[in-house]
Amino acid sequence: MAANGVSNRAQAVSESEARSEAERLLADPRLHVSDRHRAFLRYIVDATFEGRSDAVKAYSIAIDVFNRPPSFDPSSDPIVRIEATRLRETLAKYYEQLGDEPGARLDIPRGRYVPVFVEREQQPCPGEDVSDAEEDVVPAVEDTTAPLRSTMRRKRYAFAALASLAALALAGGYAVFRAATPVPLDTQKPFVSLSLNAAQKDTAAGETVVEDLAVSLARFGTVRLISDAGTARPDIDPAEQTTYDVRMRYGEDATSVFLWWQVSDAATGEAVWTDQDRRPTGTGARDDAMRALVYSVSRRIAGPVGVVNTMELRRNLPASTTGNICVLRGEFAVEQRALAILKAARPCLEATIAADPADADAMATLARVFVWTGRTTGDDSYIGRGLDLANRAATVSPASTRAALAQLTTQYQVGQNDTSIAAGRRAVALNPENADLLAKLSMALFLSGHWEEGVRLAKEATDLVGQTMRDANFVMILDAYRQGHYAEAVFLARQIPAADTPTTVLKLAAIARLGDRPVTEQEIAAARLLHSDLDRTVAAMFSGARYDSTLKAALRTGILEAGLKSPELASNGSM
Repeated sequence: MAANGVSNRAQAVSESEARSEAERLLADPRLHVSDRHRAFLRYIVDATFEGRSDAVKAYSIAIDVFNRPPSFDPSSDPIVRIEATRLRETLAKYYEQLGDEPGARLDIPRGRYVPVFVEREQQPCPGEDVSDAEEDVVPAVEDTTAPLRSTMRRKRYAFAALASLAALALAGGYAVFRAATPVPLDTQKPFVSLSLNAAQKDTAAGETVVEDLAVSLARFGTVRLISDAGTARPDIDPAEQTTYDVRMRYGEDATSVFLWWQVSDAATGEAVWTDQDRRPTGTGARDDAMRALVYSVSRRIAGPVGVVNTMELRRNLPASTTGNICVLRGEFAVEQRALAILKAARPCLEATIAADPADADAMATLARVFVWTGRTTGDDSYIGRGLDLANRAATVSPASTRAALAQLTTQYQVGQNDTSIAAGRRAVALNPENADLLAKLSMALFLSGHWEEGVRLAKEATDLVGQTMRDANFVMILDAYRQGHYAEAVFLARQIPAADTPTTVLKLAAIARLGDRPVTEQEIAAARLLHSDLDRTVAAMFSGARYDSTLKAALRTGILEAGLKSPELASNGSM
């Protein structure tokens, strides 16, 4: 007897035979299945032959086949398990009716949603003796063991493969075909190691700076820290896990504190960035200068557009790669706000969440991608899906800055101004060095009518980075416009290189209020050449529930005076 009840006489099913059987089965009118069972079958078959089987989980099937929302929880909604059971029963009856007809047979073993192809004379594959839902249960608390699980998962796959080969040999030729499925790269957050060099008199202060820098880097949530450069790296595939060494030299003089720093790729030793930051101590406390120094360097290393994230985005990784790189690509898409880029970012994030339903970073980023997809297409259902994901991310990881930012963005879009602002305050408390968070919070405050606090935070964000920021500048332009300082509003708008469309609309409204009609018409003609979405943006600059009424009225006046299309309610500027 062969193992698992498979005959020793069984012959292997080739890939071409498997593909032929799959297409024949799906086209056979004798297979009496519903449209969604047929869609279910097509989905798992396509994933198998395209090498995506490892990403096929109850979560992905529920979203892609059964139109469940991103907040779907397979532990509380058994739809996939139920429908898989029904599909198995239908397939079993179908092949019984075929009798002795030769050919291959498609089985869906219990405990998985990946089809296998066997000779029809073989017994159905029993699969694993586990519940179909076990692998898809969503943890209720933040999971901090993802890197370890990734390594263990790869080892488990390898062990399972070896065990399967041994079983095949012992069985005398157990013939089951499964399309070759390369395990996609599961990228992790990069490691960063810190090392310090300082003169003896500056050693104590330098060590304090390094300790504070480690805390500051960790707050961004984009990197993981190694205690020092000599610490052994975890045993993880270099393609999935990168390490950057940050060497520093700290010093002080009578008027300032300074830090020279260099970021190197630990694998190659190549220095990817070298710089020096200095903060004066003459007009303030030394501790304040050191804190400003730490905040500046940490942002430039681990911030949203910092050195490490930039280097990670430049890695030439396959499109099938999941994990941290998907989060970075999603954040890039949100900043670009182009529909094609937003659409391209979604499958990667969805696959990451399917593989790990507790990945708060991926959920938070996908939430923001959904919001901007909804705003770009005018489909509000995306915004609702984004809100569900943002709230779920915050539940899974209450200390996640990205989750708080996602709540700030999504809650504001549905008119929950107060809860949006509360989420923004929580995000800033978690990561006070993040100027982007400050700028986005300043936007929510200002547009809700909290003029002074909104402007104050916008100025703080600008001071943190030492240069203009899109969201912070948007607030400053709005404030000048609100107070009737139209020339100042135009001046501020023109300080932004390659200004986005909402900022351009503000500039046009301010120019119109200055009363120079020829200049207004010239500016509008130039804006139409640069911004093909000008009219759509004009129509999307307001929303009564989440835009202060006096500010909305003032902007409508300027836009109408400019001769642009009448602004109807939709959404505002830059979050």
